[in-house]
Amino acid sequence: MTLVNPGTGPEGVTGRDLARELGAGLKGRLLLDEPMSRHTTLRVGGPADYLVFPQDLDDLRLVLGLCRREGIPAKCLGNGSNVLFGDKGFRGMVVKLTPRFNDIHFNAEGVVVGAGAKLAAVVEAAAVAGWSGLESTVGIPGTMGGAIVTNAGTDTGSVGDLVAEALLLDESGQERWVQGKDLAYGYRSSALAGARLVVLAARLSLTPSPTSEIRAKIERLRIKRSSRQPLGCRTAGSTFKNPPGIAAGKLLDRAGAKGKTIGDAQVSTKHANFIVNRGSATAADVRALMEWMQDLVERVHGIRMEPEVEIVGEW
Repeated sequence: MTLVNPGTGPEGVTGRDLARELGAGLKGRLLLDEPMSRHTTLRVGGPADYLVFPQDLDDLRLVLGLCRREGIPAKCLGNGSNVLFGDKGFRGMVVKLTPRFNDIHFNAEGVVVGAGAKLAAVVEAAAVAGWSGLESTVGIPGTMGGAIVTNAGTDTGSVGDLVAEALLLDESGQERWVQGKDLAYGYRSSALAGARLVVLAARLSLTPSPTSEIRAKIERLRIKRSSRQPLGCRTAGSTFKNPPGIAAGKLLDRAGAKGKTIGDAQVSTKHANFIVNRGSATAADVRALMEWMQDLVERVHGIRMEPEVEIVGEW
């Protein structure tokens, strides 16, 4: 185990106490008071009491079991997209599944992929292996685990459409496979959202296709999205869910949101449903801008938009 910057955690448990207990079995890394700005695509967020990188399933069971015993809140994190941590940080344990839990195995029906695998890597591996279906996720800056929980997708398809089974870890540390049809997938939602379960892996049903055709589709979608979205910038992805019948970006664009800034957070001038950190934005800047965007659309269009970005931590 590697311990960095020992400090004080939740009341009754110091960072060193936790480190000593985890040190008996943890093979991964433990960081205390670690800024979440280093681990999110928006590059904002204050320190988490604990940030752990489990090496394997035994590590994950150890960490989650300790959190359960001590009453320490736990938050699983993949690539750090689609989430906004408060500037005062997170009082509990953030469990980062990358770079582990990222195995990708192809079989006769498609692919079994670990929750920590980045979507871009899975898309590339599937193209090489000649499996189509994941092209719709091109440009989404997340991991498979987060995509499975939130049913991530674009206007060309969602991950939930491909999930045949998901491997879950429950509070008691037991693994179980659950059929995709039992996960209640809807628009940017699933039965996993808010559940006290950890996604470990999923089996996706893909379609055999020539690699050349898959790559051509990927390139078309990449060009389309790069022309419309601020890819490569510091964003959390889409800020708001689309209300029924219309895209959130269109509502925001028509209301005149593009280019609005609060602090160093800006509504993208390319796509109004993206917030860009121009360099030194705080989480408070981003949240204030989100609320301004909601109020603007409600005032102009009479619609209250629902955030797609998850807001967590202390403010």
